[in-house]
Amino acid sequence: MKHLNYLQYMGRLMLCVAFVLVLAGFTNGCKAQEGQEIHHRITHYRPVSSWEGLEDTDKVTIMGAPSISQEQMVQYILSRNSNPKLNCTLEELVAYYYEEAGSEGVRPDIALCQALKETGFFKYGNDVKAMQNNYCGLGALGNNVPGYSFYSPQRGVRAHIQHLLAYSTTRMPNKELVDPRFMVLVEKYPQYRGAAKYWPDLNGRWAVPGTTYGQDILRLWREAKHFQELEKGLNKALDTAQRQANSVEAWERVYSLAYGDVNYDIAILSIDNILKLDKKNVDAYVKRANIYREWGYNEKALADYDSALSLDKNNYTALSGRAYLYASIQENKKALADYDTLLDINPADTVALYNHGCLLADEGYYNEAMEDLTMVLTLEPDNEIAQQAVDDLRAYLKK
Repeated sequence: MKHLNYLQYMGRLMLCVAFVLVLAGFTNGCKAQEGQEIHHRITHYRPVSSWEGLEDTDKVTIMGAPSISQEQMVQYILSRNSNPKLNCTLEELVAYYYEEAGSEGVRPDIALCQALKETGFFKYGNDVKAMQNNYCGLGALGNNVPGYSFYSPQRGVRAHIQHLLAYSTTRMPNKELVDPRFMVLVEKYPQYRGAAKYWPDLNGRWAVPGTTYGQDILRLWREAKHFQELEKGLNKALDTAQRQANSVEAWERVYSLAYGDVNYDIAILSIDNILKLDKKNVDAYVKRANIYREWGYNEKALADYDSALSLDKNNYTALSGRAYLYASIQENKKALADYDTLLDINPADTVALYNHGCLLADEGYYNEAMEDLTMVLTLEPDNEIAQQAVDDLRAYLKK
């Protein structure tokens, strides 16, 4: 009996030891996974072009009914791109957005504006191609990674809406799950599930850090609601400039209205005319470079930034734009060189400090990155984006 008790005791002891080992392994595995996620975040912070907070006017919910008709959305898109690259008619694609988003309770007009931002009004030009039916950049991580493809336009729209659903609610989609990133977000990033009530809540989640991502989408949405009035003002200014073809001021007025209206074709046309009249207009080169950068034509943007800096080597706006573009396309060493110049000129530039720190972290210089990021907080103690980066970096360095 004693022998049996001894065996039972040893068996229980071994089970306890095994349980402790499994628990320790599980805990270490969780810590390792957490460490990997933190490392992924601090080495994938993207540069910012400016600081913009969430304003009350931007508290527009992702879930809700449309406020723009399908017909007006079609007209708005055609006013920016008369020949959208699609595998169906524009009217059909807009209808798919209203059908798929409507079935899930997502605002279809604003979701469509997100697609316009991601595709450049269906002109494309970056890694994702029109043939993929991928309207929101699912799986497109940069560095020539094109992301996912969907066999039909409607399926691509459904994947887009379902991905929005993953961020804005905690429920499963009503229709067949086709978003290949839905369960990835649910399982690996549960903190993002249902965390985005308003469109700017996608900042730092859908787009990292994407400090103005949601605001940009809402800007397009507001323009879609009022584009007819905006078009009248732009057409009037364009008519004046064409009658006063040698007036730089007239073309600058056209540029201002066109750029504010996200009508990049007319904005470029106006800058082209300004540079014909004044080949040494540094501001014009920078403005055109900014448009090309936002449009995704990186080589053209770099050429214009270089032209501006050849005329004024310390032009702050040109240096900032080129540094931001270099950082965006992961030309880290070139970006760091430009940010070094910017910080020599203005050591208190918190945008330059933040981007410099993120790039250093991307290169593995964590202590130096921490110096930059903590300096941002010294200058701007309430900067939530920099605080998150500091917290992530501090947590990683403790691993």
